[in-house]
Amino acid sequence: MKTRNQNLETSNGTPESKRRGSSLNSFLAGGATVLVLLLAGGAFLLYQAMKGDRVNEPVSPAVNNTVETTSPPPLLETPVPPPAVNTGGLRPGQFAVAAFGDKARVELLSVRRVPGKAEEVRVEMRVDRLADEAAGEIIDVGATSARNSDTFDTYQPIDPLNRSSGLISLFELRRGQPVEGYAVLNVPPTVNVIDVVIENVGVFKKVPIAPAGQGTNPQNSSLANPSVGTSTTATSPLPKPPVSAASKTPAAQATTAATPSPSPTAAAPQAGAELKPGEFVQQAYGTKGEVELLSVQRIQDPETGNRDVVNVQMRIRRSADQVAATDIIGVGETAARNPQTTESYKAVDLVEHSTGSVSLSQLRPNASADAYVWLRVPENVKSLDIFVPETAAFKNVPVSN
Repeated sequence: MKTRNQNLETSNGTPESKRRGSSLNSFLAGGATVLVLLLAGGAFLLYQAMKGDRVNEPVSPAVNNTVETTSPPPLLETPVPPPAVNTGGLRPGQFAVAAFGDKARVELLSVRRVPGKAEEVRVEMRVDRLADEAAGEIIDVGATSARNSDTFDTYQPIDPLNRSSGLISLFELRRGQPVEGYAVLNVPPTVNVIDVVIENVGVFKKVPIAPAGQGTNPQNSSLANPSVGTSTTATSPLPKPPVSAASKTPAAQATTAATPSPSPTAAAPQAGAELKPGEFVQQAYGTKGEVELLSVQRIQDPETGNRDVVNVQMRIRRSADQVAATDIIGVGETAARNPQTTESYKAVDLVEHSTGSVSLSQLRPNASADAYVWLRVPENVKSLDIFVPETAAFKNVPVSN
């Protein structure tokens, strides 16, 4: 019996110890839960702190540094101005476009201020024929204009006749032998960049204007001389080409048409000219007219005494019965070109030293009128390509002394 009581006591003690162990486990579990909550809360606060401004503050200098590192790209733009600062010349191919459906290529060579004239800008260009076939494509260099790249104010040529190289006919160009031309525009001194507009070619955008300086094209001096000759007197030169007295006015031209070869003009070509009759004849206005060169003779400039003037005498004949009142040949706008160097030459003075204009409508059918023009040509030039307006070109015409 005693043994049974002892077993009962031991059996009663075992559940008590189990209760104590379970309570300890519950306590530890609770502590672990609290610890996990604290760690989770700390992690949440740390996450919020990382998103806050306190963490971004030390990073912001790095952001500022990256912004500053983007400043070098503007330095890449600095090489653009130098070509227009001192040299006055544009980079080869910098401003070049195709014209007349890829039949020609027009390139700007220089855009610069004229020395001593702050409001004048000289635009030089080169025209190169690319196609084998060309018809009546013409570039009127004298009509070149410009506009302000920012305000779109327009600037016109100063003198299309005396301050430009005139017309360039694509038909008269040879492939591989480009021709250079120029025009002088009136541009305010405060304008440094312009859009150059060439008629029948296109627009060259944002072309820098260089200040006046050295290194101008060699052709410039010979093209600029005609403007100096406007003050020459008419006392001594007029007797040299007597045809001018008979054809200065339209009425006089009509009377001379009745006498195709008056004795004064007939004597002048034969005196020193080496051209044979009918050797240089070209059609004008299609088949409406005909122009024949009578004499291309070098004479002395009465103003300077130099022999840099060529007197070109021609005979203009009406070939068609029907002509328009606008069929007029501007003899004073005749120009010439050196066949070897392609340097161009213009009239000395289209008013004082040329016949002016001859109207086909004032001539009777098959009647003619004689005309002349003085060209400024260097003394060493022995032959010329002569361009009479609205007339096919006369090639390789010898200059007689």
